[in-house]
Amino acid sequence: MSATERLDLKLSSSDKQLFVMAAALEGISVAAFVRSAAKQRATEAIQRDRAVSLSTRDYEAFHTALAQPFRPNEALQESMREVQARVKRV
Repeated sequence: MSATERLDLKLSSSDKQLFVMAAALEGISVAAFVRSAAKQRATEAIQRDRAVSLSTRDYEAFHTALAQPFRPNEALQESMREVQARVKRV
């Protein structure tokens, strides 16, 4: 890893002691420990934000909708007729 960016932060003495102890137990530097922990939390937060959670009822409704054959409504059919009328086939 070629780290070029810096992130400075202030923390309490007890937090620093906690990080130092945990890093020592892991056999890595405090910087590596904090970087790894922060990266893991950031990844989890982003994944939670991107995930879609559905109740059982909503999942079943979604699954049923996907399983049904697609049938365009009247508005879509009208739009397709308009497009077909305007598009010149070569």
